[in-house]
Amino acid sequence: MPLGAEHGKGLSTDYMTLDIQTIRESPGRYVVFDKDLVLNPSREFFQPDSWFDQAEPHVEGRGTVWRINAGEQQWILKHYLRGGLISHLVSARYFFTGYERTRMANEFSILQKLYLAGLPVPRPVAASAQRKSLLTYSGALITEYLPNSRSLASLIRLGDWENAPWEAIGKTIRRFHEYGAMHRDLNASNILLVEGYTYLIDFDKGKLVGRRSKASWKQMNLRRLRRSLNKLSGSTAAIDSAWNRMLTGYGAESD
Repeated sequence: MPLGAEHGKGLSTDYMTLDIQTIRESPGRYVVFDKDLVLNPSREFFQPDSWFDQAEPHVEGRGTVWRINAGEQQWILKHYLRGGLISHLVSARYFFTGYERTRMANEFSILQKLYLAGLPVPRPVAASAQRKSLLTYSGALITEYLPNSRSLASLIRLGDWENAPWEAIGKTIRRFHEYGAMHRDLNASNILLVEGYTYLIDFDKGKLVGRRSKASWKQMNLRRLRRSLNKLSGSTAAIDSAWNRMLTGYGAESD
């Protein structure tokens, strides 16, 4: 098991934020973690090969994530990968403008705030940003694994979309919107169904805009989800009834 998977108190060089996270900086590296879950995460802590047979790969969406069996806990490890045309040139590097602005540090912070607010997201465990050059960085994020979960996308692919809890999905999305949590990629793969509960995952590039923000981004969010459902179902008409059920749960009138 890599260093850092054990529980314990933090080091004297750590500094605490107003939340429950601990931040550790060293030359070329930045780590933020929940001290109640892990202690002193090493570089190897974020590498699936270091976990040997305790890391199980899973593919959905853009790349591979790994389910980590860490003793009594289970986690999800993801490495950040670019999409679009630029991914053919640099698939796992981003332009560096400061550690706290890195994508993994941002997602850790957002998830932690949402988790502490009681919103249904996986609890963040740790995030690491690693300088690759003067101008670039790469990194990874570990969150708690949600047992017995399945994505809405997988349900639709099995042709079982009519039995999805559409009203509950709508209610959950409304809770995030009312909190001011902007999900930049709200699609069926990022909605997890867990024993009657609905979770949102993957807040990469997400933003907390506040409760009093304009409503336009919320409608853009819903339209992004609808495009995702249309693509998966293969027919716009086939998903209409499910979409109306989702809007009923959300509390909005259907178009």
